Amino acid sequence: MLRWYRRRVSNRLLGKFAIVTGGSSGIGAACATALAAEGASVLACGRRFAPGPSKVPGLGEVIPAALDVTDEAAVRARFAELPELDLVVLSAGVGTFGPIANASVAELRAMLDVHIVGTMLCAREAIRRMIPRRRGHIVVIGSHVAHRAFTDCASYTAAKAGQLGFTRVLAEEVRPFDIRVTALLPGATDTPIWDDRPGFDREKMMRPDDVAGFLISIVSRPGISVEEVTVTPPAGAL
Repeated sequence: MLRWYRRRVSNRLLGKFAIVTGGSSGIGAACATALAAEGASVLACGRRFAPGPSKVPGLGEVIPAALDVTDEAAVRARFAELPELDLVVLSAGVGTFGPIANASVAELRAMLDVHIVGTMLCAREAIRRMIPRRRGHIVVIGSHVAHRAFTDCASYTAAKAGQLGFTRVLAEEVRPFDIRVTALLPGATDTPIWDDRPGFDREKMMRPDDVAGFLISIVSRPGISVEEVTVTPPAGAL
């Protein structure tokens, strides 16, 4: 059986257990697939998946699991399902766009809840399992908007900037336990978040697989720590 897996996947993450949030589409789904292709056992979590307990994924396998990252009890239960936890990719996100004059308080709160509260809940459960073992890697998928202002993007930017601030503190707190934390900040990527935003040339955007491939280059090198990195399409900001 092991030979079968080795024919299909690489060995770089063989034997690692991973959780990916936002794993039902876009960057999260691409990251889950890429991690499994490197041999990891991946629990891909998302609100779109059917509720219920999940089985433990095998080598190079992705198992879908329902999860609302803003639900504290659900996060705690889902993170307890894997026998070990080596890698966590926090890619759950939501975005609503428009000018500040038309901004909705409810939409702002929803974005803060997912990007900041959701990141905190998942990261907290992850490090509670990683600290006793003194190893692990958490990658937070943010956005380059945390460093750059765009019109019609105030609430999303506020959520992503807050998420980045939290991630920076997280990295400092877990450094003594040899746990790596990476803030991966993609530029324009062709995901469903653009479906309701006409006028952008999606052909010039990165693909989710591009971001996932870069993620693999980070998590598969335990001898280095990439703490914050921005990746954009060749055209830059679109």
